[in-house]
Amino acid sequence: MARRRGNSSGGTILLILFGALAAVVSAVYRFAVENAEAIGVVALICALIATPFLIARVTSTKRADPTGVRPPLPDTVLRTRASGAPSTRVERPSPARWIRSGETVKFGRAELSGGMFYYGDWLPLAESATRQYAINPKLPASGLADVEGSSMPYWPSYADISPGARRAFLDWMAGGRRDPSYGIGLVFIFLYGLEHRLFLEGGDDAHLIVREVERLLAIYGANNSFHGYASNFLDFARLAQGERVEVSALSPERRGGSEMDLQTRLYLGDRLAEAPALSAEDALRWVLGMPDTYLRTPAVRCFDEFVALWRLRFDRIYPAGLPVNGKDRISLRYRAASGSFDVAIRGPHEQHIDVTRVTRPLPGLQKLVTDCTDELDSFSRFVGRKPSARNSMAAAKLLPTDLQQSTTAGAIADFRQRVEAVMGDYGRGSSTAQILLEMAGIEVPADGKISTASADELGRALDSIGVAIEPDRRYGSSVPRADEQVFVFRAANGGPVDPARASFRAVRAQVEVAVLAAAADGDASYEELQRTIARIRSATDLSGVEQARLIAFAVTTFNNPPKQARVMRKLAETTEGERQAIADAAIAVIGGSGNVDAGEVKFLERLHKSLGLPKERVYTGLHSAAARQADDPVPVSGEDRAIGVPLPKETPSPIPPAIAARGISIDAARLARTRRDTEAVSALLSDIFAEDVVQPQQAPPEQAALDGLDGPHTELVELLELRGSMTRTEFDRHAKEMRLLPDGAIERINDWSFDRFDEALIEDGDEVVVTPHLRGKIAEMKDEAA
Repeated sequence: MARRRGNSSGGTILLILFGALAAVVSAVYRFAVENAEAIGVVALICALIATPFLIARVTSTKRADPTGVRPPLPDTVLRTRASGAPSTRVERPSPARWIRSGETVKFGRAELSGGMFYYGDWLPLAESATRQYAINPKLPASGLADVEGSSMPYWPSYADISPGARRAFLDWMAGGRRDPSYGIGLVFIFLYGLEHRLFLEGGDDAHLIVREVERLLAIYGANNSFHGYASNFLDFARLAQGERVEVSALSPERRGGSEMDLQTRLYLGDRLAEAPALSAEDALRWVLGMPDTYLRTPAVRCFDEFVALWRLRFDRIYPAGLPVNGKDRISLRYRAASGSFDVAIRGPHEQHIDVTRVTRPLPGLQKLVTDCTDELDSFSRFVGRKPSARNSMAAAKLLPTDLQQSTTAGAIADFRQRVEAVMGDYGRGSSTAQILLEMAGIEVPADGKISTASADELGRALDSIGVAIEPDRRYGSSVPRADEQVFVFRAANGGPVDPARASFRAVRAQVEVAVLAAAADGDASYEELQRTIARIRSATDLSGVEQARLIAFAVTTFNNPPKQARVMRKLAETTEGERQAIADAAIAVIGGSGNVDAGEVKFLERLHKSLGLPKERVYTGLHSAAARQADDPVPVSGEDRAIGVPLPKETPSPIPPAIAARGISIDAARLARTRRDTEAVSALLSDIFAEDVVQPQQAPPEQAALDGLDGPHTELVELLELRGSMTRTEFDRHAKEMRLLPDGAIERINDWSFDRFDEALIEDGDEVVVTPHLRGKIAEMKDEAA
């Protein structure tokens, strides 16, 4: 019972307490609801009062810890006992120290002896601290080494990388920092420490640090990112040490980035400190250094030509240089590759104009870049299609005219130097046609037969460097074979003459006949060449360049005589006065020797017959020549030489020693070998007198000539186009009906074809055949002319 009463009393008390608690909660709730606005105001006031105390607490915590975070507990906790009671003291991290080059540091069982890194927990910065490149021995460096650095982020930090990456870093350091198989991120961690040491601490080992970065750049420079940061480090490091930053050579290569490269910026500042105007090269360096300047393909592909053209155009616009004025001076800050800091770089450059802040002249310079690029477009396309022909004169002729004449243009300058080496100090010399063609980059056929188009191209190439050549088809000569001798000499614009001028044409014919006369006895002599050249010099109605051409023509023709029969046919086209002069020239050459044989007399008789002159004139002329031979030499009339045109000297030899040294050895022994087999001569000189043939007095009125051909030749071409081919006998008959010489007609038509199609129209042989793929083009030309 007692237990029962006791239980009942306890339950009653609990019920009373619960009811009282419920009443209190209900009362508080009603109070809060009824006074909610007043309670909110009180809470706001309390928060405002507490805020300053909280801010002060946080600030106090940051000052106690420079890293901004509470330092971690060390790997070991030192316990001490005082008064028998256990207590714990936590060691705080200490700043890292610089390990000098050659100093040894142990990492457990590992040992680093190269130095040049920070050893410890953290490094102080201006307003914070970093653990990015402090090598902390307390951090684990174990497990499989991440040699490639694949687990590392783009911005690596020694404190944050994996234990495997730390192990790889320590292995790389212990191995001498030279193994290229290690990831570039590990190299960057090391570089971060070097830039902290040099730019923030400025120790006495700056020269060792610079040398180390140069070594690393040589090993890891293939990585574009490291190359850029390391190069930038070296530039600023040298500048900070008071050294001059060297500017690189002009190049179409562009550095990445949104700013002008440091070297160009400093270089131009130095130049403007010395003079208020920039030269052509410095102005180009400026505009190319601006990040918004882009070079198109012609300027990049043909950069040397672009620079040469830029100089010409710039000097024309700014003959005194480009004046540059600016108020802003150069201000530099080094931004660390680690991203941890940037620092101002002091020096004399702070007094120089900062061209990156000068904008006024840039639009004009950028327009000039565009204009020069446009002018090189044709040359660039040619080089793009035929890279191997870049240094050919065919390519060079596509350059702007004034650039062709500039000594700075590569292909033209190279060609000029090679030709000048042939001419030597005397300004004239001899070589073979093949050598000159190869110098000009013109293809030489395997069979040695040079096309008229190639011969003309060589002539134009020589014109551009002020050199004349003989034989030159453009001025009445034949096209030489590749292995035949040619003569070159200095002459303005290539020494142009009018090949149809009566005086020039007459003396030229005399030279041709004189050569045949000299070879009539099978032994052309040196004295006969001298007499021929003397006759050229005595022609007072010739200009200096005409005399020079004819003397060069005489030299080459004596070494390669033309075919006699064809020369004889050619003589029929001359006037009566010219025929008499030609006959006199031949008599002078033969009769001047004082020893005339029967073969030479027979040649003169045949010559007079071809010229329509009486045979008796041969004997009268020889008698007069023999009489003169007995007397003293008769002086020739004075010469009217053009200034600047080098003529061979009269005495002791018409050919200077320098030319003889280059292969022209004109003496009896050499000229005795000029007689050749008839077929060989025909093959070597098949193109002689290809241009001029006998023409009728007028073309048939109903005949519409093809452009560039007269009536008879047009009719012959149209007949061949209709037939496609015909026998040589039939062709000769048609040519004679049109009063044309068959051989001359073929050569005249093929010359015309080369000028338009770069190949021959007619293939000569037992059958005369029109080149098949050209028949259609001839038909089109006929339709257009109709």
